[in-house]
Amino acid sequence: MSTSRPIRTCVGCRRTDERSALRRYVRADRGLVLDEACRAPGRGAWVHPDRECWTRALRGGFARSFRAPVNPDAVDRTPFGR
Repeated sequence: MSTSRPIRTCVGCRRTDERSALRRYVRADRGLVLDEACRAPGRGAWVHPDRECWTRALRGGFARSFRAPVNPDAVDRTPFGR
């Protein structure tokens, strides 16, 4: 019997990885919010916790995932701290 782990795609680099290796963001009234518990309602976007993926996600990955523009200044916090 095999055990499978949830696989997600990073919106920055578009590589797949285990859910535990990525951070989930959701769109809220105040901007992008880090969903640490991975239980917030609505569409989520997953990103690796590194600067290169984060930069790519802000340049277009989040907007593509949420199908709406994303303001880079309206981010709760980055996945690797400020």
